Amino acid sequence: MLACPSLDYFLPAEPSLSRRVRAIVLVPQGGLLFIKRVKPHNPLPYWVAPGGGLETDDANLYAALRRELYEELGAQVDILGDAFVLRHHKGGKKLEEYFVLCRLQGYDLSLRSGPEFDDPTRGDYIPDEIALTEAALNAIHIKTPELGDWLIGNLPLLQVLAAYRPPTDN
Repeated sequence: MLACPSLDYFLPAEPSLSRRVRAIVLVPQGGLLFIKRVKPHNPLPYWVAPGGGLETDDANLYAALRRELYEELGAQVDILGDAFVLRHHKGGKKLEEYFVLCRLQGYDLSLRSGPEFDDPTRGDYIPDEIALTEAALNAIHIKTPELGDWLIGNLPLLQVLAAYRPPTDN
């Protein structure tokens, strides 16, 4: 099991800094699980890594990630390790986004929860498995370009990790 610093380490030192955690989710079929966003006012869809903001009652970064994945997808994952941290500005906010590599155990959309799923004006949140190929990743509009660059730059590693099957206790 990976050690994770307490959430205090990740809480903003300044009020204008927003910290988020996002999952790079490997699926058993050998691809990646994204959330395809389709908004009513924008006919062009885009794809995001599942995740969201840290809350004060999250024990640590990984606990926040597990909570977010359960809320957004009804998903459970095995956390493989940290991928990268992205520091950038969006909508007048300073953001730090922690991208974490995970292996999907399973998901059940009937377990989703959150206000975004009850408000049709926010659009659709569609789980979408994308093949782990450069062509497939380049064919979609990944909302965070740095994530797309990281995925393509680390494609051989991701393909090996996706193909790996941990031993089972039989």
